[in-house]
Amino acid sequence: SKALNFATSKTMRIAQQLYEGVSIEGEGTIGLITYLRTDSTRIAAEADTAARAYIEKTYGEKYLTQAKKEEAAKGHIQDAHEGIRPTDITREPVRVKESLSRDQFRLYQLIWRRFTASRMADAVYMMNHVQLESGGYEFSAVSSKLSFDGFMSIYNDGEEKAASAPAVDHLSEGMELSVSEKETQQHFTQPPAHFTEATLVRMLEEKGIGRPSTYAPTITLIINRRYVAKENKNLYMTELGEVVNNIMMHSFPSIVDVSFTANMESLLDGVAEGKVRWKTIIENFYPDLDAAVKKAEEELEEVKIEDEVTDVICEECGRNMVIKYGPHGKFLACPGFPECRNTKPYLEKIGVKCPMCGKDVVIRKTKKGRRYYGCENNPECEFMSWQKPSEKKCPQCGNYMVEKGNKLLCSNEQCGYTESIKKEKEN
Repeated sequence: SKALNFATSKTMRIAQQLYEGVSIEGEGTIGLITYLRTDSTRIAAEADTAARAYIEKTYGEKYLTQAKKEEAAKGHIQDAHEGIRPTDITREPVRVKESLSRDQFRLYQLIWRRFTASRMADAVYMMNHVQLESGGYEFSAVSSKLSFDGFMSIYNDGEEKAASAPAVDHLSEGMELSVSEKETQQHFTQPPAHFTEATLVRMLEEKGIGRPSTYAPTITLIINRRYVAKENKNLYMTELGEVVNNIMMHSFPSIVDVSFTANMESLLDGVAEGKVRWKTIIENFYPDLDAAVKKAEEELEEVKIEDEVTDVICEECGRNMVIKYGPHGKFLACPGFPECRNTKPYLEKIGVKCPMCGKDVVIRKTKKGRRYYGCENNPECEFMSWQKPSEKKCPQCGNYMVEKGNKLLCSNEQCGYTESIKKEKEN
């Protein structure tokens, strides 16, 4: 998620392709990575030996870490399979790049680098820590400088590469300093951030809920059933999700308890190891569940979520059309069904006018499901963009600009003008 900006389902799909095998020129179909549905950190002895031999030959002995005793698997980790790694460390990403798709290459490169770095020596920093005293108060400053890159020569998560500020190397004991500038900041407590797919997986791991093979299907299911909505990576609970959650909390408190799944999986692990009889688990669990289900069937009412009314007018009967959900997502339908059966695609507006005709720009999808931005007046207007257009015009050439990450880029590649997106500060 952080390195490649992949969703969980996409990551699992591409990793499965790398595991099943890819046709490599001159070698045939080769499985590039080991089994992917595992959260183990254990590495096979032969893989560790091969990795150390490769690192010593390629980077030198000083980049080779001392052999460490493998740690025992923690808590809820499934240790039947070893950790995800390349099947052959000498099969470098650059060697197989031409045989892989762009996404396959990027994921394989990430796995290869991460595994190789795990067998390399630690990075070493020179740290300077300075304490300042003024008026009875103590202040501190720390600076660091990379003196040996170690594993960071091959793998870096982007958090730190250069020396950190402020530089305090020139200070010495007893030196008197003067204040040249003072800046005050006030911070307020912020609410917890919304879950993203990545942080939700992390939470599932921490709570011991599910296994690596279930993370992607679980997230896909709650999105497809409209319990949560995904916007700009963030997951938001929908009205339907809130209603269903409240019903489950009221009728099945023991099942929706956070520790239920983790405890059940622990018991099932005991069954697999021959320590617990599976019939004992069922005998203790099923009667209470059966009673709760029967009670819920009697007491619960049918849940009905009101349709979202839009300002789009039905051409056939004049009613305001509403947003419905189908197998392929949202669509507009007339609320007069079955008397009026008029439907049309739901086009989500982004609040930007088309630079070609002035009508609204909407989100569209290709036949393969890739998102792009086009004019609502299509096919009369042929405007389209893979990046989200901005209302701002390029100050150099006058063309429309597009958003890419935290930057605005001119849509005219020959112009090349870019600028940072300025976020408005909350008052």
